[in-house]
Amino acid sequence: LNEPPAASKAMTRDDLLRVVRALAAAIQSSDAERLVIADGIAWGNEPLPELADLGIAQSCRGYLPIGLSHYRVEGLDPGTFPYPTWPGGDQWGTPWDRERLVAHYEPWRKLIGQGVGVHCGECGCFCETPHKVFLAWFEDLLDILKSHGIGYALWCLHGEFGILDSLRKDVAYRDWHGHKLDGELLKLMMDH
Repeated sequence: LNEPPAASKAMTRDDLLRVVRALAAAIQSSDAERLVIADGIAWGNEPLPELADLGIAQSCRGYLPIGLSHYRVEGLDPGTFPYPTWPGGDQWGTPWDRERLVAHYEPWRKLIGQGVGVHCGECGCFCETPHKVFLAWFEDLLDILKSHGIGYALWCLHGEFGILDSLRKDVAYRDWHGHKLDGELLKLMMDH
């Protein structure tokens, strides 16, 4: 279940817990050794500690603040997000900084303390965010994830959120087998 939404009348937290428990049981009855990973609720932003007894992992996301990571994404940013900065990235009117990021991942750190494996299944930043702002924010994000023992996956290798052919206009690309490689992003990721 990719990025289940925030709890609402349409889908309560208990609804999601019931479905994840049923899915995990079905998978584990067929293959007890299969790694099962459940996305957190609220689009992968909140862990589900109620599932710690299942022996499955959970997946968070690395997109907050959304006004920085998704600046000018068609369909999400109707032109209301301010020009991105870091610190100060916008989350629906609230400025974020490293301290707020640390607080956001604290529940995930606590979940790891309960013996649950956690992986950041998606992270990254759309190509319209200034490269220097993206790298400063992403370095903080990766530092926090690493300090908690949380691995991560960039949303995509190739394209507007990727490390190859990202369409960023403010990057000194390197050629990599005919693709435009963001060398600064590669170095940052290799260092973390």
